[in-house]
Amino acid sequence: MNIRSLLALVSALAVVGCGGSNSNDSPNIGPGQSDIVTVGTIAGFGSVISNGIRFNTDSATVTMNGQPGNLADLRLGMMVSIRGTLGGQAGVGTASAINFSDEAKGPITSMNMANNSFVVLGRTVFVDELTVVDNAALDNLAVGNMVQVSGKWRSQERIQATHLERVANAYMAGMEMQVKGEISGLDSGLQRFNIGSQACDYSGAMLELGGASLDNGMYVEVSSSSALSNGDMILDRITARDRDRDRDHLCDGDCDFDLDGYITAFVSATDFEVDGAPVTTNSSTVYVHGTVSTLAIDVKLSVMGTVDSSGVLVAERIVFHLPSVIEIGADIESIDTAAASISVLGIIVTTNESTMFRDHSNSGVREFSLSDLAIGDRVEVRAYLDGTTVVATRLERDDADDVVILKAPIESVSQPSVTLLGITVTSDLNT
Repeated sequence: MNIRSLLALVSALAVVGCGGSNSNDSPNIGPGQSDIVTVGTIAGFGSVISNGIRFNTDSATVTMNGQPGNLADLRLGMMVSIRGTLGGQAGVGTASAINFSDEAKGPITSMNMANNSFVVLGRTVFVDELTVVDNAALDNLAVGNMVQVSGKWRSQERIQATHLERVANAYMAGMEMQVKGEISGLDSGLQRFNIGSQACDYSGAMLELGGASLDNGMYVEVSSSSALSNGDMILDRITARDRDRDRDHLCDGDCDFDLDGYITAFVSATDFEVDGAPVTTNSSTVYVHGTVSTLAIDVKLSVMGTVDSSGVLVAERIVFHLPSVIEIGADIESIDTAAASISVLGIIVTTNESTMFRDHSNSGVREFSLSDLAIGDRVEVRAYLDGTTVVATRLERDDADDVVILKAPIESVSQPSVTLLGITVTSDLNT
């Protein structure tokens, strides 16, 4: 593989609590010993499951933003890359390396929550129902809050946040800020340039460019330990980065490769990029939840395949992600561990190896899964509809609450009632 194959190592670590079919993410790799690299989000703990593969982590090294870390540093929703091997059992492997690298850490400078977005150090960040937020709620975020953002790339260097942490209500002296992006508007005389919409002053910065010279289009990481000055970021350091986000967990030869992300560049079905990684398809590529014509800029999907000698990921299977338009908030009525499902409001909700399990109750169980749930537990479910099956993308246990939430496509209308997922909802004069 050449340097282009590194692009696919964007980030991945999906962790989850129970099995089942995987219809909205990359499918399980079949049995047989082989090398693999996965790219996705952390969906649970206890073991590491990336794109439907449960990795043993006993011997795995963890890297956090280029520094040695440990498993306790990882959080639900973080994007990581995993290098490992698959064993003889389908969907089971062993991780040798897990790598995390955030996209930005700094103050929120503007917000547009009507568009579900805000700006951090010149980078536009989008949030959705699957974004995991620590130390805050999305509704409580405000301009000036210091946040750390992990996520998937979208087109035009935008970020789809998968994990967001509010590290402080406001910048405090000595805090480090950093952001990655492409240099534009370089003015070597004034020693200034932009990262996205963020103006940067590099007059006092240390340059770590590997012998290269600063230039427009160069991809860099910039950092600062000073407060913004009239909106300018006063840089301490500029480090040249590869667009692979500095992932170095390459396969030693042929390997399987699972990549989860958005189409960030698109020329044709045989020439496009996912999360910055070059991808191609052929006549043997299998499509799930779509066809070859579904491929387009900013489409969210999972790709499984192998990397060729030119560093291009040749897709064997592409799964388009169905939108998680269903939201249910209620108490669990029954649990079927054999079917990996629960019943809430009379609705059967199925989980699978890609479902993110989170304990947001006062119990705060980190290694949380279906087996930790009990009848009567309050849960919030985000899900998509696969045919007539409700499939959870995120299942969260919360503290007790009398409010019932049901959000889903309307199936029928009989005023003053509507039916959602077989549940009749009636309105009256007080509605």
